[in-house]
Amino acid sequence: MVRGAVFGLAFAAGAVDALSFLALGEVFTANMTGNVVLLGLALGSGRMAHLVGSGVAFAGFCAGLGAGFVLAGRVARGAAVVLVVEVLVLAGVAAGWAAQVPRLGLVAGSAVAMGLQSAVTRRAGGSGLSTTYVTGTVTGLAGQVVSMWGGGRDGGGGVVRPLGVVVALAAGAGLAALSLRLYEPAAPLIAPVAVAAAGWWWVRGSARR
Repeated sequence: MVRGAVFGLAFAAGAVDALSFLALGEVFTANMTGNVVLLGLALGSGRMAHLVGSGVAFAGFCAGLGAGFVLAGRVARGAAVVLVVEVLVLAGVAAGWAAQVPRLGLVAGSAVAMGLQSAVTRRAGGSGLSTTYVTGTVTGLAGQVVSMWGGGRDGGGGVVRPLGVVVALAAGAGLAALSLRLYEPAAPLIAPVAVAAAGWWWVRGSARR
């Protein structure tokens, strides 16, 4: 997968998670590890509103995964098609935000979009790539750094992408949080713009190969 596209998708995921957590009821729609923990906390504490939100996010993410894998595997230029669909879903979320659609609808749409993204990055980048969570990415990055210190032959090339994904995810979250504070209408537009840019970069890079 084209490196710049990976960073753009990670940036979008960070923005989506910040938006969903800060403004849609403290739920994650990209990071399902965190969302499952929140789901367990909601069950344990009896907080039904959080339980419903986390459940909707998990179901939406799974639906997006299923649709993404089907499209990526069965349609010509499937990865590009999935990214286009993701942009459309995120644009719908932004429009719903402006129209004051109920939070659960926005949570569901955001989660579907992140499921689509996770499917296409897994299909195109292999099992070691994710743009919606970074636990495995940080683990791999630590392994690369230790290998370099120990005289490995990596030369730093394997460090750039995982480090860039971590930084991009944090940057996307930071920008979305800042937008919510300074100019709220811009916050839901960050993710669709980032995914559109990543998709363009991906198609452009693929055409050169």
